Amino acid sequence: MRRPRPRFVPRSEFGITAALAVLASAAAWFRLPPTTQQTVWAEDGTIFLNDAISGAPASHLFAGYAGYLQLLPRLIADGVIRTVDIADAGIMINLASCAVVGLGASLVYWCARDVIAARPLRLVLCSITVLAPLAPIELLGNAANLHWFFIWNTLWILLYQPRTRIGAWMLAIVTLIGAMSEIQLLVLMPLLLVNVRGHNVWPPRIGLAVGLVAQIITTLLSPRVAHAGGLGGALRAYVGQVALPNFAANRQTMTAALGEQALVWEVLAIVPFVLSVLVCLRWGTALQRVAALYLVPGSFVIWVVDSYLNGYGGSPIHHAPFVFIRYAVIPSMLLLASIVLAAQVLASRRGPIAWIGTAAVAALVVLMVVQYIPTETNRSNGPTWANAIGAARKSCESSASGMNQLVVTAPRTKTALWTFPISCERLAK
Repeated sequence: MRRPRPRFVPRSEFGITAALAVLASAAAWFRLPPTTQQTVWAEDGTIFLNDAISGAPASHLFAGYAGYLQLLPRLIADGVIRTVDIADAGIMINLASCAVVGLGASLVYWCARDVIAARPLRLVLCSITVLAPLAPIELLGNAANLHWFFIWNTLWILLYQPRTRIGAWMLAIVTLIGAMSEIQLLVLMPLLLVNVRGHNVWPPRIGLAVGLVAQIITTLLSPRVAHAGGLGGALRAYVGQVALPNFAANRQTMTAALGEQALVWEVLAIVPFVLSVLVCLRWGTALQRVAALYLVPGSFVIWVVDSYLNGYGGSPIHHAPFVFIRYAVIPSMLLLASIVLAAQVLASRRGPIAWIGTAAVAALVVLMVVQYIPTETNRSNGPTWANAIGAARKSCESSASGMNQLVVTAPRTKTALWTFPISCERLAK
């Protein structure tokens, strides 16, 4: 697919993009309840902070975990440990993670212009990065789940024609870090066949390819343990876990909706997104059609692969009470983006039909705004990192032996999986 040479970006867009990075970072941070802001999540503690505390600087950055590389979380953890007191590491790693998501939102605004030209629609599109109803439950505000956002960000990078060589190589750094943090970017490889003769398109693709080669080598050297579930269950759970929660990211509401009237609510939930992709395929440009295929059918594929390979496919489709699954977040964001893309396509049509897209986007904005504050997150009950470190330091002071102290992080389970030891010598620094 070949596109004409893109026009250069107006200077005003640079200021808007920079402002969006700050505003989106703040929006992501303030979506999180205070306890969540201060709680270290899962691998952030037991793997990334633990390695940063116990290892030499940068010695662990390219270490594999669970079969693949996690470069960005390790960079964040290493930077935090080297710059702040260990008691502040929890809140700082979460704050840095929100900043990364905010930067990603501004990147979406910048890179989506070749698919969604209207500035107001791109503003709505980039806001999905931080305002998606499901995002704060587990993904926002922790480094362990940053890798998911690279699927979302890299999609828009690969649909974009960089205007300058410098810009192209800056995006190459993003795709390289992304690919070395998220092996699932393999699902975007077909986009390498789109616009192969475009200007400056190759640097981001080179970064993506190099990072994915490193991921594949890591996986071959230390394969991930498979936890495959039932494929049928993964297929059937898509609408209930991905589409419907966009309208009500509340455990009690979802439990009620997936009762006797589940089929009715699921049909109503998926119809807007099916109509959106049909609009794009009927009236969109070639590039918009490619984007539409990734946003709706691609959402389905990503959900099925993730939930199946991670064992969710064998679980009951409708839990009582309902349980949110992190594999649904990025697929749900892709569905929401299809509304914005369809609005751009309809805007090029004459007559009242153009207003349908405007109304749909307005409804989407309202939907996200009213769900800005989550009813709960997976870290709502702590334990907060600063309190855990404070207790460990007191234990060291009262113990003459100087033994290692066991620090507990979220989630709290019956196993010792989410705990790790820190020496009293390190706690004293």
